[in-house]
Amino acid sequence: MHHIDNYELNALTMWNKSILLLTACISATALSAQNTTKTDSTKTQKLEEVVVAQRRQLIKNDIDKLTYDVQHDKTAQTKTTLEILKKIPLVTVDGQENIRVQGSTSFKVYRNGHPDPSLSGQNLKDILKAIPASTIKRIEVITDPGAKYDAEGTTAILNIVMMSNTKLQGISGNVNSDVDTHGSVRLGTYLTTKVGKLTTTVNYNLRNQSRKQTENYREEVYNYVKTGEQRREYGTNSTAAILHFGNISASYEIDSLNLLTASTNFLGYKADANAQYTNERWDKNSQLIYKFDNNMTTPGYSHLNIGGRLDYQHKTHLDGEILTLSYMLAATRPHTIFREMYNNMVNFPVSYTSYDQNTRKRFTEHTFQIDYVRPFGKHHKLESGTKYILRYNNSTSLMDYQGTTPDMESKFKHNAQVAAAYLSYIFTAGKWAARAGLRYEFTRMKASYPDGSNADYHANLNDWVPSASLQYKISDGQTLKFSYNTSINRPGIGYLNPAIISTPTAVSFGNANLGSSRNQKLQLMYMLVASKLTLQLSPYYSFTNNGIGRILYEQNRKDVSTFQNILKSKIFGISSYTEWTPLTGTSFTLNVSMRYARITLPTPAIKNSGCGGGIYFNWEQKMPWELTLTTSIGGEYGNRIYNPYAIEGRWFYYNFTLTRLFFKDKLTVSLSANSPFSKDKATTYNIVRGDYTGYERSVMYPRYFNIGFSWSFGKLKASVKKAVRSIKNDDLVGGEKK
Repeated sequence: MHHIDNYELNALTMWNKSILLLTACISATALSAQNTTKTDSTKTQKLEEVVVAQRRQLIKNDIDKLTYDVQHDKTAQTKTTLEILKKIPLVTVDGQENIRVQGSTSFKVYRNGHPDPSLSGQNLKDILKAIPASTIKRIEVITDPGAKYDAEGTTAILNIVMMSNTKLQGISGNVNSDVDTHGSVRLGTYLTTKVGKLTTTVNYNLRNQSRKQTENYREEVYNYVKTGEQRREYGTNSTAAILHFGNISASYEIDSLNLLTASTNFLGYKADANAQYTNERWDKNSQLIYKFDNNMTTPGYSHLNIGGRLDYQHKTHLDGEILTLSYMLAATRPHTIFREMYNNMVNFPVSYTSYDQNTRKRFTEHTFQIDYVRPFGKHHKLESGTKYILRYNNSTSLMDYQGTTPDMESKFKHNAQVAAAYLSYIFTAGKWAARAGLRYEFTRMKASYPDGSNADYHANLNDWVPSASLQYKISDGQTLKFSYNTSINRPGIGYLNPAIISTPTAVSFGNANLGSSRNQKLQLMYMLVASKLTLQLSPYYSFTNNGIGRILYEQNRKDVSTFQNILKSKIFGISSYTEWTPLTGTSFTLNVSMRYARITLPTPAIKNSGCGGGIYFNWEQKMPWELTLTTSIGGEYGNRIYNPYAIEGRWFYYNFTLTRLFFKDKLTVSLSANSPFSKDKATTYNIVRGDYTGYERSVMYPRYFNIGFSWSFGKLKASVKKAVRSIKNDDLVGGEKK
């Protein structure tokens, strides 16, 4: 006897309903035909409305940026900002939720065209997971920043533009939460109110990261070229952390020509890390040189990041003419207490049994900026501006050794003043668009050592930074763009501080004599946007001759690490993006990248090269019972090169998410499975050049399940109105994230 289960019963019920609905439609059509016949007999005819449905184009390629229209992406109502990034050209999100733009992690994220200190650092993915995509209007990918952007900094920018203001009054918001089988919990809320001309937005998020989520086994094997010795380190580590982050934004529309905006943001977290490792060193004859176990903890690790911004925007009666005055404050206060204890020692190589490292850093930045935009006729526009940045850095580090080794204390101060001016010209006519710009930056750096360990010094830097773009519109759906841009990086306090940190196996210190580095990039971008297909191809070439690079070598049986301005790199790459919607309810997205990199150090002569890339596939499918299934698969392949010494290992990830909306789309419930069929996952970092070779292997446990809830309330869909121009600081490398 055949048994009908619930699934079949529901399916039959749905089929019967469909037949009834189809019958009703046919009957209505017949009735309409009869009515038309009767009307014709009285010489009166009524034309019925014809509705043509067309898929909205979500991607736009402008002369200065690529834009993804999140507001009109129907799936955005059920996604976080991190999830929506997987659908954006040039952007990839891997299995560990690391974000890359054109294969690089060297990019900045802004909110409404200005830097937000909470959108930086290692917690970026947690923050983006807490921001509902339904609160975002669009995301801009700027891969060739022009003269109006800081010359110092990254080669790409992700600008998250929140929903624009409307005339609606009232309140709206969102409360969201999720929990996973690792024990991590996230809570978030987003609230927008509008009363009269004042609009306010508040966003707060809390994340409690469990220790189980970060558990991993790590093994390092180093083979020393000169002596034939080998060092092996292996053990486990994990980190528990609690994070708070959020922001408050407000705008007041004085009148139709004047707008005042203000915002404040914060990021604070505490972490408790724990690691147990065994260290062994053997000579070339496999005789033991030394062995010991070490236990590392961070009993006092905290990080506080606060900032604020004020913008005044004035528009004239000339359409497009805008003057913006801006001020921004950013402050970072990290404090680290790192403790390492040793036991089971054999031929221990140092004269202490443990040490405490206590480090306090202070970073404060004030920025003043003026921007002016003036159109001339229909085809011409000039952008100009000036900027002044005042930075204060200081660091205090104490090494407290338990034994006969004397304690070490280091104090370091580093201040910088940056003055900049830019001029940019934009031309648009018919199928052509062009942009050319020039930026000048003067930097004065000063370093001092209150402890008298080194002589004070100062340096002046002058940088001229050109940029240019040319775009041709082949047809309504096709564009071709060529661009050239230059950027510079200035070292942060983490790279400059000469304080010596010494352990039984390693020594590290900064280099106070570092200067800025210059990066140059050429790129060609082709974009096709059709009714069901979007295609983007982008070959590029970038190079630098004085990059800030980490220098690694062996000295007295210790691994030494510092920095110098001698890195040379040449990178040839191509990235592609494909979005295909063959059927209603079915969507495929494919991000593919490949790059060849050659990185060299002239002293000592080290060359490293390789070819590799990444593939990321996303399938979104509407299911019965109003369910949506999202499948993500991806990984990286080949010999990926990011420094002169090593080759990044291959890896693979996959996950599934099932989503459903309830109560008129106000409640969203999602169930996710991350690598459900994989118990563990290993990644290997192969060291192939330098004083030592070998590998670093990490084994993680990626399998977990997650349930998430999101509740939206209110009817106001507007968010804070923002100034068209604002402050962007994106220069520092190796410093504290703002």
